[in-house]
Amino acid sequence: SDCNVSSRMSSVPGIRREERWPTAAFLVWQIILQALVIARYFPVFSSAEGNYRKTFIDGFHISGFDPLTYCVVSSWATAFDVNRHPLLAFFCYPLYVLNRALMELTGINCAQFVVGAVLLVCSVWAFVLMFRICKELIGTSTFEAATLSAMLFSFAHVMLAAVCPDHFVMSLFALLLTLYVSGKMMRDGVPMRAWQTVALFLLTAGISLNNGLKIILAALFVNGKRFFRLKFILPAVILPAIGLALFGEWEHETFVAESVRAAKIKRSLAVRAERDSLRKIFNDTTSIANDSARTAAFTRFWRAHRQKQLKLRAMQPDRANAGEPISRKRFLNWTDMTTSRTETLKENFFGESLQLHHRYLLGDVMRNRPVIVCYDSALNYIVEALLIVLFVLGAWMARRNRLMQTALSFLALDVLLHLVFGFGINEVYIMTAHWAYVIPLGMAFILPRLAGWPRIVMRTLLAALTLWLAIWNGTLLIEYLYP
Repeated sequence: SDCNVSSRMSSVPGIRREERWPTAAFLVWQIILQALVIARYFPVFSSAEGNYRKTFIDGFHISGFDPLTYCVVSSWATAFDVNRHPLLAFFCYPLYVLNRALMELTGINCAQFVVGAVLLVCSVWAFVLMFRICKELIGTSTFEAATLSAMLFSFAHVMLAAVCPDHFVMSLFALLLTLYVSGKMMRDGVPMRAWQTVALFLLTAGISLNNGLKIILAALFVNGKRFFRLKFILPAVILPAIGLALFGEWEHETFVAESVRAAKIKRSLAVRAERDSLRKIFNDTTSIANDSARTAAFTRFWRAHRQKQLKLRAMQPDRANAGEPISRKRFLNWTDMTTSRTETLKENFFGESLQLHHRYLLGDVMRNRPVIVCYDSALNYIVEALLIVLFVLGAWMARRNRLMQTALSFLALDVLLHLVFGFGINEVYIMTAHWAYVIPLGMAFILPRLAGWPRIVMRTLLAALTLWLAIWNGTLLIEYLYP
């Protein structure tokens, strides 16, 4: 009944008895990491005055994470890309109001603490949801569920997402909430209602548009053939998708389009002013007397000058590492058809995403890091291979489980976007929080199929991998923050 469904949705809040100690330990770990990041940037970011955007963008450097959330809660604006994050700035508006009140009271910018609190809540609840999926829906023990949940947050760019002022840990929470709710519905044979689909879709797609597709996939796996009934698909999928698309277009035209046009005009005027200035210098210094010949000579000089400028611009990291897109048109300009997929898989998708590279540590491909960096030690590749093998083994064992199928469909969508079309492939590890939960989920399905010594060995191996990842990534993060 609808009443039972509502009770299932409302059963998420509240830390349960068996979750308390693992969650408390995780909370302490997250507070320590948050404190390290906040302390590193506090002397500069605590100023209540100045150009907030310049201060944060110029000052914050951890991998390719953007501190736009700090900007939004300091001086509200739709600073996020409105096409990819249509509702995120509006979700942050209450945080902006809170931060402005704190600034009036304290005289300092409390954006780091306000955003840090949100990141902490999202990461803790993501941990709890991962724990519940493993224990309730897959059947692991409490220790195993805690280990796998800790493994998720020991992955390099999940660990970073939990402490960097970007949107990724918010997405992780929303996606794990979707998997948990969907998993309970599939287990109990309860359909996903239209209002639930819309609520999850607006939350998830509002944070990051591509993840909204995962809500539709989840509804498809939960409802099966009933998904395609007009009375469900119209209010639950078609109308919300159209509504969000129209809202995004309105948001773009209202907040973004004019500034884009102004920027184009400004660039055009700057080029024209430079041309006029060079023409005057050329005319004053040339010995060519004939007007037509002088004009032709300057045209050749100007073309050569512009080509040289464009080549120098193309050599800048933000252009040189971007790859060649399918098209320069809107949306398609985010694609990349030239970056190596095999090297990306080895060094970035299953590499930097899970274990930081020591060389070019936490560098940004838009500033100072090559797209492909190799590990110095074979041990990192052994750990990477172990993680992949255990994940593939678990996914194969659970291939007929609808929860695993749902999670794998989420992964398939990210693979399609990032590795096939190349959206964000030059820094694909930044998106780790959108998909990395499938790795410990796959491993979780191995454990209930084992008993006795084999299960103890597997449990020990998973704990050892988690400890290695936490120490390796945590040590390098601290080394980067406090060299």
